[in-house]
Formats: sequence, structure tokens, C-alpha cells
Amino acid sequence: MGGEFTCSDPGVDRLHQAISWGQRSNFVSVPTDCPQRDERLGWLADAQVFLPTACLNADVAAFFDGWLREVRGAQSPDGAFGNVAPKIAGVADEGAPGWGDAGVLVPWHLYRVYGDERFLERNLDAMCAWVDHVHRHNPDLVWTRRTGPHFADWLAPAPTPRDVLATAYFARSAALTARAAEILGADEAAARYGTLAAHVRKTFAERFVSPDGRVHGDTQTAYLLALAFELLPGELVPAAVRRLAALVEDAGPGLTTGFLGVGLIAPVLDAHGRADLAHALLRRTDPPSWQYPLRHGATTVWERWDGYTGERGFQAVAMNSFNHYALGSVGEWLYRGVAGLDQAPGSAATASC
Repeated sequence: MGGEFTCSDPGVDRLHQAISWGQRSNFVSVPTDCPQRDERLGWLADAQVFLPTACLNADVAAFFDGWLREVRGAQSPDGAFGNVAPKIAGVADEGAPGWGDAGVLVPWHLYRVYGDERFLERNLDAMCAWVDHVHRHNPDLVWTRRTGPHFADWLAPAPTPRDVLATAYFARSAALTARAAEILGADEAAARYGTLAAHVRKTFAERFVSPDGRVHGDTQTAYLLALAFELLPGELVPAAVRRLAALVEDAGPGLTTGFLGVGLIAPVLDAHGRADLAHALLRRTDPPSWQYPLRHGATTVWERWDGYTGERGFQAVAMNSFNHYALGSVGEWLYRGVAGLDQAPGSAATASC
């Protein structure tokens, strides 16, 4: 049993339908990035950013439990998760920030939604190995290693500095691994990763946050990660929220996020008292926006915000899918923010507004 969402706004209703159809057509055996071109791979970042939406649309517990076996199977002896699972020859093996971190974020979110500790039990060793891998290669706690791939905030109109994004994910994965270990009674591991997470958070603030709350790069995604992952000193949170809101307002109101920031923008704005801006983004019709593709005939979510524009036409065929679900990760906020219905562990959601 999954969730149902209906709304009095036809545009928002169409958006939910497009998100749902993208999920249906991609969730076949593994969560593929697209069902219609020669790629069709289980990219980890796409899956982790969309998972909160997927869990509200449908019961995906068994589906993701099976896929996590592939994720663990693709993990290297050094602890690195891959970028895709199942592992495919010719695809960069070592997981990029936000991609490899799915090996931590996906089990954690499944536990939160379904309340089943077995998601953590089956994955804790792999989660620890991933965090150890990142730490071993970045002992100064700033994830700057360049030996593996780095996709940054994929397809973002305003790119976020890679070390900011990567270090934020380092802190997040360490913190969630600590919480998973605590839940399972692995007290020594919980203390070790909890301490590591605290040190990475402190380093993030020292290296990337100015005394007035500005985050290095000054992009929407930089502030979203810092706020969503709780990386800022408490006294700087209001200033960071004001700057995030200003960036959204200056853009139209509009968004300038890519794959890793898009699912956070509405929930973070809403959580910090700017639901008005989240709703403005939801109704925006110029690119980049969710409504723009729908007004040009889209029935699923596009890979690119500007896959087609009236001025330029279509993007290059080599990478211009019209059925990718990652940018549809706003679907979670349709349930939680627009409909106002949160989800307790183990429950399904039905919402109307």
C-alpha cells in the first residue's frame, strides 16, 4: 500500500502524476535512472534523493532491500560503494560524494519509514566501511580527494563547490552511521562515528562558513546541505536561512539546484518559516521549474531543467532524457508540506488537499 495525492491545483496534480509515472517506469528490478535509452543504470544518487518520495508513493521496502544487496555487492575491498548497482564494467567504480553515500542514506531512510531494524542490521558493516573509506582518504576531514569521480550537484544551474558538497555528505554519512550503530546496540561504533561526525561538522563550519553565516560558494544547494544536515552553529542558522531565501527570491523566485539539492529546497524552506517561497517554486512556470515541462507536454519528469526551451530547442540527444525521476524528489514535500501529512514508521500515507 502506498500513498495517494490529489490537489485542487491542476498543475500540482499533473506534477504528482508525472512523478508517479517516472517511478513506475523506472522501478523494474532495480531503480534505474531512465527506462528508455541505452544507459538504464541503477545510479545511487538518483535513488537516494528520490527515495523519500518513492516511499510515500508506494511500498518499496522489498524492492530496495533487494537492490541494497547489489549495492553491497559492488562495494570495493577498500570500502568504496560504486556509483551504480549492479556494478557495470566501464562505469566509474568508486562512488562520488552523494552517490556512494546512498549506501548509508538508503538503509537509514528505509528504517525510518518502515521501522524495521533489519535494514540497518544487513547494512551496518557496509555503512561503516564506506565512512572509514572516506575518512582514510581525507584525514583532515575535508573531502577533497580527486582520485575518484565527482559529479557535484549534477545539472545545477548554479554549481556548488565540490569540497563543500562532499564534506557535507561526509558529515551526514558519519552521523547516520553512528545513529544506526546506536539503535543496534553497537555502542563502541556509535561513539566512534558520532565523534567523527562531530569533528567533520566542526571542520565544515570552520572551513566553509563565515562569521555572518555565509556558506562558501553562496549557492542554494550549499545552504540547503548545511541546514538540512545540521552543519551550522545554532546562532548562524537564521542568517543562513535569510541568505537562502534571498537567493531564491533573486532567482525569480526560482531554484538553481541540481540532483542533490532539489529534494531539499522545499522542505528546508518550509521548516524554517518560508513555505511561501516553497509554494512559489512549486507554481513557477519558467525554466528551471517543475511546471515548465508539464506545460510543454511532459508526462514524466525530465533529466534536465532545460531539456527543451523555445529559444534553443532540444538539448543534445546524447544526454537529454524525458523520463528521469531525480528532479521529481519534490514529491515528498507534496505529501508532507502541501498536504501537511507526515508519516510515522511502518505506516502508509493517503493525502488530499
